[in-house]
Amino acid sequence: MKILIITTNGITTTFQSWPERLQARGLAQRGYEVWAITYRGKQDFNRLERETIDNVEVRRVRRRGWLSVGLAQALLSGPKPDVVHLHHLSNQLAFESAIICKLRRIPLVMTPHGFFHDPYLVIDRDRPFAYPARYSEMILSLGQFVKAMFKQFKPKRHLKNYLNHSPLLMMDRVIVLSRHGKDVALKLGVKEKRLAIVPNAIDRDWAEGESELPPEARGIDGPLVLYLGQFKYRKGFDLLAKAIPAILEKCPAARFVFAGHSPIHEAELIRLAENAKARDKLILLHSVSEGEKAALFRRAAQSGVYVLPTRYEGFGIPLIEAMSLGCPVVSTDIPVIDELIKDGENGLLFPLEDVNGLAAAVGRVLQDVGLRHKLAEGGLETVKNFFTPVVLDQLETIYREVRRK
Repeated sequence: MKILIITTNGITTTFQSWPERLQARGLAQRGYEVWAITYRGKQDFNRLERETIDNVEVRRVRRRGWLSVGLAQALLSGPKPDVVHLHHLSNQLAFESAIICKLRRIPLVMTPHGFFHDPYLVIDRDRPFAYPARYSEMILSLGQFVKAMFKQFKPKRHLKNYLNHSPLLMMDRVIVLSRHGKDVALKLGVKEKRLAIVPNAIDRDWAEGESELPPEARGIDGPLVLYLGQFKYRKGFDLLAKAIPAILEKCPAARFVFAGHSPIHEAELIRLAENAKARDKLILLHSVSEGEKAALFRRAAQSGVYVLPTRYEGFGIPLIEAMSLGCPVVSTDIPVIDELIKDGENGLLFPLEDVNGLAAAVGRVLQDVGLRHKLAEGGLETVKNFFTPVVLDQLETIYREVRRK
């Protein structure tokens, strides 16, 4: 089977654990002919027009809004794929790809990675559950586009809305990551018979390479409270920072490591730590390698906890990465996360925006050895459902089904 993956920037040498790269590599290892088309830009990871990654040829094309001559050339000049798998609802290559593939009778599937990242659907992308979702604002058909134009004449906004979202209804199969994602897709008009739930994956051996703590974290001898994620309010870094005093009250020896590759609100984090008179308890890392990330999870597994105090996740890959290394986890009781974590079995959940609840959950894990072992064992069992071979089996079944249509 020939499989073409069309995504934004998901297949690069820089980000090894991104879902599209794991999917492409895994399928290629199974003997499929796999290639990819992605954005071409000016960053180190997307500057090259052509690159081979994990035996997958990646071709990068420039965009002009939602039209790309390079995309059309790449789709029409290469081998005809048996299946095209699009990633991300915000993918500016999706509309043109869908039209061309429909004309060529090529089966199409799409994985939208987190509906509530969409600024048309949610009022506040940092706090998407603070307000009702705006399903009526989404334009997925020409009829909805015409209706929106009569209601409010904003052609540029409505056209962008349509081009972004209409590919969703052109798919032979929409692959969502969770039950919550399925509910959202149904409300957007996707027929249930065209929906499938397939989670993101991690490789079983993702942490088997060289693994060493970052130099700044090597001297920690007490319990480690670990945060790995962007310093954005959507990720809830501020909630954990505000919880530091209450955690230290229960566990004075605790140390806090915050690591993130997008330090957009780093100054806010430092201010919160200083206000709590805990700056000396905080280690700030701007980026970590895959090996360092694994080492941090292992260190937290010894006497600590991984905390994902998120306000929204499309899936939650860091949680299953932590689980895979026996690290107990604490996260927010919100949709999608509550499908990964069963409170008290493989992790602890706290209510959204509840700093005291967050501190209490972290304190329980740090103080109760028996609970730590129970959560770690539950996590190791849970993560078996997300190893790459399990997920690839599900994708292969879907590819075969859409080919037969």
